[in-house]
Amino acid sequence: MLDRRLSPRERIDEIGSIAVDEHTSLPCIVYDLSQGGVRLTMPGTDAVPDTFVLTSPCIDGARICQVSWRDDETIGAQFHHQA
Repeated sequence: MLDRRLSPRERIDEIGSIAVDEHTSLPCIVYDLSQGGVRLTMPGTDAVPDTFVLTSPCIDGARICQVSWRDDETIGAQFHHQA
């Protein structure tokens, strides 16, 4: 399998929270992390919008993420780079 990441990933297994809207958040596990993105695991990914805010101690605050791919229990997302 070809790894298309621009930067190496690091296995994390840290808790996180996905903000769905201003009143709803979903728990997740940050499974791995790279400079450009993240892989998250959770019981179901269907409630997660294509663009969301992720908070976790391993990313020092909050990051805007764009879903690159998803299956039933995993999301791969890129960090939105602000200018």
